[in-house]
Amino acid sequence: MKLHTPLIILFALMNGIILYMFLLHLPFGSEAFLLSLAYWNKLSPVIEIAALLGALTAISGVVMAKRLDENWKNRLLYWRGQYAHPAYDAFLTTRKQPFDSSELLSAFPAVKDSGFSHKVQLETWMRLYPKHEQHPVVLSTYGQWMMQRDFYLIALLFLLVFLVVWPLNRSIPFNIAGAYVFIYGAQFIFLLIMARRVGVRLVDNLLGVALGVDKREDEGSGGRRII
Repeated sequence: MKLHTPLIILFALMNGIILYMFLLHLPFGSEAFLLSLAYWNKLSPVIEIAALLGALTAISGVVMAKRLDENWKNRLLYWRGQYAHPAYDAFLTTRKQPFDSSELLSAFPAVKDSGFSHKVQLETWMRLYPKHEQHPVVLSTYGQWMMQRDFYLIALLFLLVFLVVWPLNRSIPFNIAGAYVFIYGAQFIFLLIMARRVGVRLVDNLLGVALGVDKREDEGSGGRRII
């Protein structure tokens, strides 16, 4: 996605500004932020420290999103070291998929023969990906997953930094701190759920393409729609 990098930079910058405001014990809002800039000299040197920490965290988030290994990104998203990928249970799941499970297992009997081993399921899916990665549906869903996962990683970093600096700012009233707790906590949970959901969609869309569900839909033969 062409806007991938600009969007993660913007997202990290917004989170950096929020962290900056929290460190200055400011109530959340644009008015308080603009006032802090207007009174920059009077708040020195505390304001410089807050701005520096917010900027460093934002830069670290962007660097992590751009440079961190794919395997580590998946481990942080799925909270496990082994089979950290949404395709680890692609062939044995209770969720609704855009194809019949019997058709899927007939096309890939090795998965069933392995006793639905997570390793075999993941390896089978990974072998299919290079064959269909340029399909418009797969390409689009993959781009969405990359974006959501990077947003999640940045949200995770800011949440961890916030949880470290909050105890150091014990003097801040909870009626002010509560807004920041909600912002960092809510965005973390939301992006965690969204990134995992889009990852599952990527897995199912690829399998649907491999089974020809999209072609049957185009031909009007009653195939289920790939989202």
